[in-house]
Amino acid sequence: MIDKKIHIFTIILLLMCFVYGCGINTYSKTEKFIDYNYGVENLSDEDAIKLVKEIVSFMDTGIETGEAVEGINGENFAYFKNKEDEDKLEIYHRNYIKDSAYNYLIAMYKITRFNSGMGKVKTGFDGGTIRYKLEAEEDYKILSRRNNEICIEAVFNKDSSLGDGMPDTDKGQIFLTLCDDNKWRISKISQWYDDLVFYELEEYIDEFFDSQNNVKEDYDTFIRDYGYDKNGNRISMQMLRYSLKDAILASSSFDVLENLDDSYILEHLSKLATYIAYEEIYARHGKMYPKYSIEYNYFNGLSWYKENKEFSENELSDIERHNLEIIKSHLEEF
Repeated sequence: MIDKKIHIFTIILLLMCFVYGCGINTYSKTEKFIDYNYGVENLSDEDAIKLVKEIVSFMDTGIETGEAVEGINGENFAYFKNKEDEDKLEIYHRNYIKDSAYNYLIAMYKITRFNSGMGKVKTGFDGGTIRYKLEAEEDYKILSRRNNEICIEAVFNKDSSLGDGMPDTDKGQIFLTLCDDNKWRISKISQWYDDLVFYELEEYIDEFFDSQNNVKEDYDTFIRDYGYDKNGNRISMQMLRYSLKDAILASSSFDVLENLDDSYILEHLSKLATYIAYEEIYARHGKMYPKYSIEYNYFNGLSWYKENKEFSENELSDIERHNLEIIKSHLEEF
């Protein structure tokens, strides 16, 4: 009888070990389905590129979507067909992508959480601000490797929403950083157009550029003029207004800035916003700007702006001239 109990106990114990072992194995397969972070000190150039391409390929073409539904803003949206893809995306994010780069990637591939699950905006919706996408099938190469950072040159393809003046294919960089937990993660993705949109202007990009008429040289000039301070450090291009499509410094035409709250606003403007605040004093009198210049695109989008072929600086009041000097001094501080 005792032998029988021992036999039964042994069978139960073996079954428990088997189940526990399967659980560990299943978790291992789920959590560590790729092991680029094994022996991180020796992450090879080949494995660094392979990791990046695997993540890009998955987010671009590897996620299978189901039937389309109406998205948040009326776009053609579809949930991930397989729950496993949500889990895989979460693992990629947790183990291999820092938050800022992850937000950049899901914006690039129009991935979002909508009600009950993750999904992707279907091709053809041009409401996003990221206009170049990473190309997983092209050749990537290591540009530099310094201690805890690997810089990879990547290929980006133009979105159909951009005009002919923009290059169909362009180069950018992907940075892998060795983090405090001894894991390599994608820390930054940099491509000249998407940098401008995502890190600086976001949706305001279309207020300055007509992508059907501006070309890459226009963007390069814009970044050089407004994206850096006098010491060559990159600075924000954020715009600040009282309300959408309104003036930046609404009172600059009728009272000296030092008397009003606008002087406080001026202290917090980016270099770009300060320049636009300077020009809007002229724009209120209808100053004309070269076609497709940033001033042309910006002011022609405002309801109050009317071109004046007879514009002259003689029209400016003493208050406006004073405020121009004040704003100019702020502009020169960048």
